Amino acid sequence: MYPTYTQELCDAMKSLVNGADILTPNLTEASILTGIPYAGQDLTDEQVDELLDALLAMGAKCVVLKGIVRGDDLIRNFVATESERGEIVSELLPYMLHGTGDLFASALLAAVMCGQEIADAVEFAGEFVCESMEITREQPNFELRGVSFETKLGLIAQLLHE
Repeated sequence: MYPTYTQELCDAMKSLVNGADILTPNLTEASILTGIPYAGQDLTDEQVDELLDALLAMGAKCVVLKGIVRGDDLIRNFVATESERGEIVSELLPYMLHGTGDLFASALLAAVMCGQEIADAVEFAGEFVCESMEITREQPNFELRGVSFETKLGLIAQLLHE
């Protein structure tokens, strides 16, 4: 559990899953929500399915499980509804930045609101985060900052014209 989380907060978060149109947990959050013990970032497909099944059973209409690592250069994001599942792979950069999960969820929602199908929106969000992280790395003391995405906002505006 995150240091700032209380059991009361976790219980309240669980109550929000039922009826969520799109749920975008990382692995830690998925473990907290489902009660399935955290097993690291390199999960088998069976472990991913267990988390997805549990989150869908809690009432989410669509789950985007993010942050599953494959090797040193790929990050896997899984999309699941009651009727279909898919995997979208993005580039994994060799450094971490704070705020990438929130940025991913925001870019995903922007793409969906612009009319993209969920799988395309997940791919867009992964690329948006990766490009934003690459820009951030060029800044002094980048490892102390959150991810700098402002110069990439034009990509979201372009979605409105597609």
